[in-house]
Amino acid sequence: MADAARKIEPVTLENFRAMEFGGRTAELIGGLVVVAQAFPSSRHGRVTAGLTVALAAAIEEAGADCAVESGTGLDVRLESDFSLGPDLMVRCGGDPGEPVLVAEILSPSNSASEMLQKLRAYQSVESITDILVLDQDRAYAEHWTRRPGQPWNAPERHLGTGASLRIGRFGVEVPLAVVYRTALRGG
Repeated sequence: MADAARKIEPVTLENFRAMEFGGRTAELIGGLVVVAQAFPSSRHGRVTAGLTVALAAAIEEAGADCAVESGTGLDVRLESDFSLGPDLMVRCGGDPGEPVLVAEILSPSNSASEMLQKLRAYQSVESITDILVLDQDRAYAEHWTRRPGQPWNAPERHLGTGASLRIGRFGVEVPLAVVYRTALRGG
């Protein structure tokens, strides 16, 4: 006999913060808890590291009062709650500063639905002007931009190590060749 269907109630940010996940990483996406099943792959880590180095150099070149962070969270309240852990985030204006750029490195476990919900949550944060989504298996990036207080532009798509991401806030180009320098070597 089949089990009766159960309705899954959304979790609030407050309830999520009180939960334990046994040392595993978890996010709250649209009120639903998503627990990481495994550590990111080596390639995922290399893309993250390459992007960290490239963004830090761009911020330094621009002389901006900003810092690149990894492993930090971002809470968003919409009709349901989000507690997201982008792979990278850039905050400007002191400590901790306002988030201005978030980056997600896609893994095979990311679903399209999950990424669309995250994108919508990131786009709702007033201070964020750049959202990057990078592929871990090939030199490919999608870049959403807007000017503060303006609507979001359609994403720019960049393919191949000859492409560059233009980060208007800092007035710099971030070459995908730099981001993917070590990620695409070997396994």
